[in-house]
Amino acid sequence: MSTTSPASTVSPTEAAVLAAYRAASHAFQQALADANPDDPSLVATMTGPQLQGVRANLYADQRQGIVGRGSATLHPKIAALSSTSATVVDCVYSTIELVYKATGKPVPPVTPPENDGVTATLVLSGGQWKVYKQIVTDGRCAPGS
Repeated sequence: MSTTSPASTVSPTEAAVLAAYRAASHAFQQALADANPDDPSLVATMTGPQLQGVRANLYADQRQGIVGRGSATLHPKIAALSSTSATVVDCVYSTIELVYKATGKPVPPVTPPENDGVTATLVLSGGQWKVYKQIVTDGRCAPGS
C-alpha cells in the first residue's frame, strides 16, 4: 500500500491526463524503434498536429532506414486543466538517439543524453485524453523538474 501526502494527491481527471501523456510518449518510442508511422498506439494517444507531425517524421525515418534507440524518463506536471484541455510541462531525460537500422551507427549530429523541456497540450477527444500539440526544447530544463 502506498501513501501520498495531501499535496501530492491528484484528481481522477489529472491522473487520466498524466496517464495519457505517458501513453503518448511510450507510443512514440515504440513507433520510433521500428520507424512505424502506422503503429496503432499513435492514433490511440495522439490527434491533430501532433499525430500528423509524428507520422510525417516517422515516414521520413522509414524511407531513410533510420530508427530510434534509447529511452526517456518523464517527470510530468499539470500546468493548466479545463474540462476539455490540459497543459502538461515536463523535463524529460532522454537517451534516445537515431541510428541507421542496417548498421546501428548513429545518425549525425549525435546528441548526448540530455534533459529536454516539453510543453504538451492534451485535448479530450471521443472521451479520451490525447496529445494534440507538443513543443520540445532540446537540452533546456533542469533535471527532474
